Order: sequence, then C-alpha cells, then structure tokens
Amino acid sequence: MFIEQEYYLWKLTYDLVVSQDFQVLNISAERGEVWLEKEQDWQTHVVRLTHKQVNWKNELRRDLEKSYRQLSQNKKLFRGGKVQFHVVYISEYPPVEEWENVENDISSQKNPIFLYYMDDENKAIEKKKFYDTFELDEPLIDQQVSEAEMEAMLPYLKHQLVKKQQDQRKQIMSIFDYGKPRMTYFLLAVNVLIFLYIEWVGDSTSVETLIQYGAKFNPAIMEGEWWRIATSMFLHIGILHLFMNMFALYYLGTAVEKLYGTWRFTWIYLLSGLFGGVASFMLNPHVAAGASGAIFGLFGALLFFGVQHKQLFFRTMGWNLIFIVILNISFGLLVPQIDNGAHIGGMVGGFIATAAVRMPKQMNRFKQLAALVVFLLLISSMAYTGYVGLFNDAKGFSEVQKTQELNQSGAYDEVIAITSEALDNPGQYEAALRFNRSFAYLQKGETTAARKDLLRVIELSPNMAEAHYNLALLYQQVGEEEKAADHAERAADINPDQKDFKELYENLR
Repeated sequence: MFIEQEYYLWKLTYDLVVSQDFQVLNISAERGEVWLEKEQDWQTHVVRLTHKQVNWKNELRRDLEKSYRQLSQNKKLFRGGKVQFHVVYISEYPPVEEWENVENDISSQKNPIFLYYMDDENKAIEKKKFYDTFELDEPLIDQQVSEAEMEAMLPYLKHQLVKKQQDQRKQIMSIFDYGKPRMTYFLLAVNVLIFLYIEWVGDSTSVETLIQYGAKFNPAIMEGEWWRIATSMFLHIGILHLFMNMFALYYLGTAVEKLYGTWRFTWIYLLSGLFGGVASFMLNPHVAAGASGAIFGLFGALLFFGVQHKQLFFRTMGWNLIFIVILNISFGLLVPQIDNGAHIGGMVGGFIATAAVRMPKQMNRFKQLAALVVFLLLISSMAYTGYVGLFNDAKGFSEVQKTQELNQSGAYDEVIAITSEALDNPGQYEAALRFNRSFAYLQKGETTAARKDLLRVIELSPNMAEAHYNLALLYQQVGEEEKAADHAERAADINPDQKDFKELYENLR
C-alpha cells in the first residue's frame, strides 16, 4: 500500500538524520524523495531515498541515470574528491524483469553507485545491507501499525526533518559568523600607522632605518635582541609591501576571525608571526620585515578548518584556498627576494597554533596540549638551529653585517678583532670578511695588511669591483701606476655605471 511505503521512507529518513547524523541536502515531500549526505572515513556519501513503484528494468535505469546527472551537475559535492552515491528505492514490488546490477552500466570509478531496492519481500535484507555499508546499527521500523497511526505520524516526521534541515543550515551559518573582525581592523590600523611613522622619521626601504626600528636582524638577535622576531611583524618595506600584506590581512583576517573569534584569532596571528620569524631567522640570514608570516598563519588556520570540516571546507573555499597557497609558495620559490622561511614557517605555525586552541565548541584538552608542546619544541629547535647557523651559516653572515655597521661608525679596531676571529672558520664569507677588514686596515693606515686582504679577496671573488677599486687606490698611493690602472680598469669593466671607478681609470691610463 502507498501509505505503508511512504511511512517507511520517512521513518527510515528520520533515523538517518536524527540518530545517525546524516545531513539533509534536499527534501521533496510532494515527490516522496529525500537527498542526504554523510562524510565517513574521509569519503563523501550522497544518499537518495525515494518511494516509487518501478515496473521495468529500463525505467529503473532511466531513473538512475537522471539522478546520477543531478548529482554530477552539483559540482560542489565533488570538491572534496570521490563521492559514493547510494540510491534507495522503497516499493511494494520489485521490477518484473531482472534488474540486478543495472547500476553497473551507469556507475563510474570516481563516483560509484550503490543500489538498494527495498520491496516488501526484501526490505529487511536491503536495509541491513545499507546500514552495514555505513557500519551503523539498524533501527527497528514497526510496520504493524494501523493506517490511521501512519497518517497521524507522517506530518510529525516530515516537520521534524524540515526543522532538522533548518537547524543544520543555522549551525553552518553560525560557524562562519562566530566572531566579529575587530582585531583584524585594529591590526590593519596598527600596521598602517607604524608604516607612516617610519616614513615620517626615515625611510621604510632603508636597511638602517628598518634595523633601528626592530626589523629581523640576525646579528642583533644572536646578541640577545629576540624581541625583533615580534617587532618585525609590524614593519613593512615600502608602500607596495604594505599594500599587499594589508590586502591579504583584510580578506584572510576577517574570514579567520569570524570562524574562530577574536581571542583565538589574536593567538593564531601572533604565534604564526613568531613561528614564521624564527623560521626566517633559521633559514634567511638577511634583514627581513613584514606581516607575511602571520598572514600565512591565517592560511594555516583555514587549512585546519578544512581538516575539521572537510565537506564544508571544499564546498566553500577548499580548492580556491589550496590553489592560492600553492601559487604563493611557488611564486616565493621562483623569486629569490621573498622570505619563504617566514611564509612556510608561518603557515605551519598557524596550523599548529590553531590546533592548540581548536575551533569554538570543539575543545579537546589532550590534543590542544599536544599541539602546544609540538609548537614549543619546534620553535625552540628552529631558534637553536638558527643560532648555530646550521642552514644559513648565520654566524659568518652575522659577522659580515656587524662589521659593515662598525666600519660605518668608525670602530675599526673592533672590526679587525671580530673579522680576525671569524676568519678562523669563515665558511662562504671569507671574501666579505676580508674586504671589511681591509677597509678597517686602510682607515688605520695599515696598507700592507689591507693589500694582502684585498689580493685574497679578488682571488676568492674576482668580480668584486669594490676590491679592485680599493687595490687601485692602494697601488696609486705607492706609485705602482701600472698595477693601479689594471685594477681600476677591472673595476670599471665590472661596474660601468659607477662614476668613481671610471674616473679613476681615466686618470690612471
């Protein structure tokens, strides 16, 4: 009887939605059809339940093809990868022809179809097969109730399912509107104000100004100024750098703060910036500044959301976000000036920092503590690795940067002492260290020592124009005009745009 099949459909659907946590995609009470969805073991399952009498095999095939096309046209369901399609028919009688395995003609490897035909004779068997597929406990559906009781129950079941669908939609909306982006706007203002102040007192593209106001400067960090890891997050090198980072912060920040709330967002942003800064200290010996590490940490937070809500992630931002992450990392690998250590480190740090606070209403103390321990272990290991210069020869580069600054301030004795000690184990920076020491020797009038260093410099680095120029000046002072002219010519050839090099060569030839 029709009422019995309708009752069975809605009773079965009620159990799947209310007791087994299937998500309602669509309900059509008029057609007697329901579409559900469930994620299980990283697989997306879509279930279509319908009560209709199918008399012929071809009719069944056409109906399956139609529903399969409907599924295929809903591209959002495929963003998480493979989808398993389950079609449940509830009917009094089976088709009169042999219909078994008809789904194999339509099914594909990527999106297989599983057919369950629950006619009166096979309802119990097919229901068990369906529930076993999902490893669920079967409900007991009492069919020994009167038609009047069935009629009375149907409006209640349908109403509860519609209400459940509305509740599920509200729950999804509440995930994306948990917080207000107050901290995002505050950080935007802080970054812009600091940039304007730096431009007012100096030049944001000047290395000296950046170092003075807290940029990541490895030599200073190695001398104890670890606070630079934090302050460098709020400095930017030029207006374009600021614009790009603030543009990204506006869009990513508002999304992440709405998802996680203000205090979680603040935690993620700051810890990502610190993690990215320490990664940069470990991998990049150059002066660095910018909010990129913290911003990439927001990518990490969104990826953590994807792990926790795979279906929702791929329906909303999934592949677009992954594409942007891959694009940014690839661009960073191709452009040498980009601090990939800060970018990738920030993203990894953001993921771990997010795991330490998790999403609202999804607390797990053990996992949170484990994530915090991992974060502390990794950041400590990176700091130590950066300090000993395992990946970036930080010690040698640090001495080069430091002695350049000391030469500019006139501390020549200190330059000679530092470079002489560093040259015991110079690594790849012997030429730069000797050049800095030669400059100090020249300023102190120790020309023999300076010439010895400069000759070694051009042996190690034949294309260092400044070394040839200084040698030319030295030889000119002692009257060796021919040697002076040779080195002046070499300096002018290497760097023809340098006016001083050309003028010296013109005077000597």
